[in-house]
Amino acid sequence: MTGSPGERWKVFADGDDIDDVPLWKVLAKIRADDQDEGLSLNAAFLKGIKPRFSRSYNLAIGISSIFGFLALFSLIGLTAATRSESSDFFYYCTLLMLAGTIAPYLWRRAYQYGLAVPDAPLGLPHPSDPLFDEVLGHLQKVDGPRAYYISRFGKKRIAFNRRQFFGRLRYFLLSEQGDDRAIVMRFPTAMSLPADLYLHREDMERMLAMSAPKRSGGPGRNVKYAYVEAAFDLRADPRLATLDLNDEAAAVRSLTDWFDEWFDSAANVSGDIPKRDRLTPYARKIYAHLKKSASSDDR
Repeated sequence: MTGSPGERWKVFADGDDIDDVPLWKVLAKIRADDQDEGLSLNAAFLKGIKPRFSRSYNLAIGISSIFGFLALFSLIGLTAATRSESSDFFYYCTLLMLAGTIAPYLWRRAYQYGLAVPDAPLGLPHPSDPLFDEVLGHLQKVDGPRAYYISRFGKKRIAFNRRQFFGRLRYFLLSEQGDDRAIVMRFPTAMSLPADLYLHREDMERMLAMSAPKRSGGPGRNVKYAYVEAAFDLRADPRLATLDLNDEAAAVRSLTDWFDEWFDSAANVSGDIPKRDRLTPYARKIYAHLKKSASSDDR
């Protein structure tokens, strides 16, 4: 698991109890304490840099798909037809339709990622933003967190190549709007991106901890609540041995109390601590981990 900045990023696997956090929420949390405020600020910035060709771009992709279907039927007809002047005409028409099918995708790839495989993030065609660059910078690293999507079939979590975040339109991967994300091609194919891109919650917590402070609140304060650090400390608490794992409600209640004690003792000068309902999900995770470990020991 991941926790403090000195540890590795989360390595996820299908079947894990994973908290999937959309990337647009990650950026909003880094932008402002209030998530709605962060989303509004990010949306306003993206609206100001959105390419003018985005609408015509989507139209071109639709037209190329139509050309593709027509070319397919034309090829089927040519294979069944005998050689004649009319078949030669349809042959050249088919070539033109194939060119119309491929051209938008080639242009899309060349514009967004260049003709070769990019080794570094490409230049932006619009003004930069430090917080967008900060989040994307983590995702661009070889040993950085792995963004992923959830497949429609099988609900598997499939990681993205880090070069997905090298393209010229990479800022739009962090948009809440699906139409914005749709203008970014999936690297290295020309497929459209899925509905949402995700990051593991623990990686989000770590990214928040590594981000610059958004407001004053206490000495060295970077992230509002250190949930991950609290969970790691609590896992070493000797009181865990006294829990009755057969009584889930009582065990979760005790774990939540101990989380509350940890935050109360670790509060900064503002005295700000998370509400109890924010602690319960982490208490349930520790309970599930303890229950699973106990079941393994009994085997």
